Amino acid sequence: MVEKGHLEMLADEEPLSRVDWVFSRLRRAIVNGEFEPGAPLRHGELSQVFGVSLIPIREAIRKLEMEKLVESAPNRGAWVAPITAEEVHDVYSVRILLETQALRRSMPRLGEPEVERMRELYAKMRALGRRDDERYPDLHRELHFALYENCDSSWLLHMIEVLWSHTERHRRLASRIVEFATDLASDLHGHIIDHVATGDVESAVASLERDLSRISDLVASAYDKGSD
Repeated sequence: MVEKGHLEMLADEEPLSRVDWVFSRLRRAIVNGEFEPGAPLRHGELSQVFGVSLIPIREAIRKLEMEKLVESAPNRGAWVAPITAEEVHDVYSVRILLETQALRRSMPRLGEPEVERMRELYAKMRALGRRDDERYPDLHRELHFALYENCDSSWLLHMIEVLWSHTERHRRLASRIVEFATDLASDLHGHIIDHVATGDVESAVASLERDLSRISDLVASAYDKGSD
């Protein structure tokens, strides 16, 4: 479980909206793996750490339940949602549905400036050489959202954002169990960008689906191994 001192650092800021403030900091701690899967979320302790009443704590935890990052039960309290290989495959299957749809809707609006931006981001990712570099997740996210952000659907982008953050927790925790090597030969990001540049929608979508399916298999295998 995350150290109390670390939570106090998270709380060292004046909230604009107490519920949203607590929610954003707890969410970040869960996604970053500072709260392990299954870790209890004790309302009283969190109330003391954040210096707020129990009401914003309860509301923040309720919002985290809606994102399936937290679970709760009567007389048992709340805890960080566990992770299984089955759940990884499930959430990635939904990501594939949403993200391939977003790419299809974005591609007619992607021109040379957008493609050039993607190539620059991809070059930076390759230059890092390792996926465990702290800069890699931000570059990776920025590249994928550059593919989707012109889809002209705020709801579609919102749902992708929610699931992206959720699976970031999977990837970060899985990296503690197995090593993720950067296999540039099987890296499909360059292929996706090339297909976007030529306007080949079906090939771009197929490459994106293969990329997400491969990562789903890698992450799920980590949790299979971790449960041995």
